Amino acid sequence: MHVEWKKEHSGEVLCVASSPSDHLASCGDDGIVLWNIEGQSTRRITPSCSTPVTGVCYGSDELVYCTAGRCIMAYDTRNAASPVWSCQLSGDDDDELNQIAVHERNTHVAVCDDAGEIHVVDARSGKLMKTMRRQHENVCTSVQFRPHRASELATCGLDCKFIRWDISTGRPLQREVLDLLPGAGATPQRSDAGHKSEKTPMLNPPFLHQLSFHPSGNVVAMAAEDGDIRLFSGRGKDPMQLGHCLNGVHPSSTCQVQFARFSPDSCILSAGNDRRLVMWNVADVMTQMTSLKSQAMKSGSSKSRWTQVAKRGAECDQVSDSIVVPSEQKTAHDIIALHPTKINWLATCNRSQKFVVADQTSTVKLYDVGH
Repeated sequence: MHVEWKKEHSGEVLCVASSPSDHLASCGDDGIVLWNIEGQSTRRITPSCSTPVTGVCYGSDELVYCTAGRCIMAYDTRNAASPVWSCQLSGDDDDELNQIAVHERNTHVAVCDDAGEIHVVDARSGKLMKTMRRQHENVCTSVQFRPHRASELATCGLDCKFIRWDISTGRPLQREVLDLLPGAGATPQRSDAGHKSEKTPMLNPPFLHQLSFHPSGNVVAMAAEDGDIRLFSGRGKDPMQLGHCLNGVHPSSTCQVQFARFSPDSCILSAGNDRRLVMWNVADVMTQMTSLKSQAMKSGSSKSRWTQVAKRGAECDQVSDSIVVPSEQKTAHDIIALHPTKINWLATCNRSQKFVVADQTSTVKLYDVGH
């Protein structure tokens, strides 16, 4: 069961975020509300613009970044009367900003928009540093900086593409276009190489709605329209390869996915348009993906060596270039709840087994999976 916090928003809660010390923020049409973990509101931030605040994230316990319209703003939560800086992006006002993310060193902030563009801003000055375009064919839904990689971020979108970027050059490092395979999930097609992969008719294209990195930066999870969650893995500059699919639980679109900050090595949280909140036990999956990748690296760096290791290491339904799908392996999971309404956003805590949910109502809900 969830705990419903005191109503502080006048309309729908669009996004929630958590800080390293479990300070929490929610946003909507009427601005940002800051909370403590007990559900008490501690401060309200009201940007001067008249547009809704659609995204929020923490740079530190005292620094909050947000988006409203085509504007990015930074606020010091100790004195939030006016922003530390603001950055107004050019472009069509109809091209909404879909997610805001901050680099782990608090050096850069990135946003993605409906036009498929990614904008990177200096987190200290608010100066626009780079705009990356012409890779996503339509809406870019999610952006995240890759941990332990100083100049790398990743995006995904409704064009079924997963792209890794070098923000120092503004160029893509890797592009993957996901197609649907019956049962197993997806086969990646590398758009910048000539490898062939089996194609099947797509009944429900795997539009990608959100991505989340494991703290190591070596695994990324992606929530897709077909209800599956794709797990890609890779180290350093090597291509990230699709190694596992979490499926069979969400019968429709998976809209949110996150490595739980309170237990990232064993727990992934997902939410779908079916209103299900699911906690996946991925400890064995993470071990298997790391083990196979390590064996491949010891055997040689070529893709042929990786495929040979995969064939020796497990019985597979499919081994095609970079995918390994173990035969009939089901990932343990718990359906935490059937949420009352459609879910907009999730944010997990660091210090306790809790997470908060933004949905189509005006209240924030907290779940405690430790009880």
